[in-house]
Amino acid sequence: MSGKHRFEVAPMSMYGSSTIGVYIFTNNSVTVIPMDTPEKVINTIRDTLGTEVVRVTLAKSPLIGVFMVGNDNGVLVPSIVTEDEIKELRRFGLNVAVIRTRYTAIANLILTNNKKTVVSPIIEREYVDLIRDVLGTEVIVDEICGTYLVGSIAVANSKGVLLSPDAKEDDVRKVREFFNATVDVGTVNRGRSFIRGGLVINDRGGLVGSDTTGFEIVRIMQVFG
Repeated sequence: MSGKHRFEVAPMSMYGSSTIGVYIFTNNSVTVIPMDTPEKVINTIRDTLGTEVVRVTLAKSPLIGVFMVGNDNGVLVPSIVTEDEIKELRRFGLNVAVIRTRYTAIANLILTNNKKTVVSPIIEREYVDLIRDVLGTEVIVDEICGTYLVGSIAVANSKGVLLSPDAKEDDVRKVREFFNATVDVGTVNRGRSFIRGGLVINDRGGLVGSDTTGFEIVRIMQVFG
């Protein structure tokens, strides 16, 4: 056996739902989850993603994966997140910045890994420099798959990017060239194309919604593992 960590994918649900991506944020060191997440789920997260696990609220809600986006360098949250919540995140070593865009579901509008970031064209231009500085990446402002929801229809780690099946060949090529990574199309939760809703990924492993099929998991492992 080589020393390489085996990339694992674990199916799970949150609040009885397979759209786990709206409740969870992860990078390679910390996974952020809602306050009332059960211990059993926390153990699965720890074992699969290999991170510290932190319980918080954001904007007094459990929608962590909607209101938080980032990588190992930093994370962004919208202005509806409270000062106390930001303090709590910083206490766990996260470099947090508030982006005062009029949009709150910012995780749907930014696709990032540790080197590259795609920012939705609907985010006000004055925030692009802040995004670049906090995430510490090269940034482009663009649509993917004909939509401004660049964070909803794609998920990235250091090795790959999975795109919605709506991606045309041009989309795949553009993303592959920009991220310089493996790029493929796939779905989660039996054919859902809003991939991030059912997939939480870092460089060590992935959590998928409990409806995700074996075929979908194989594709996820090929792209990210």
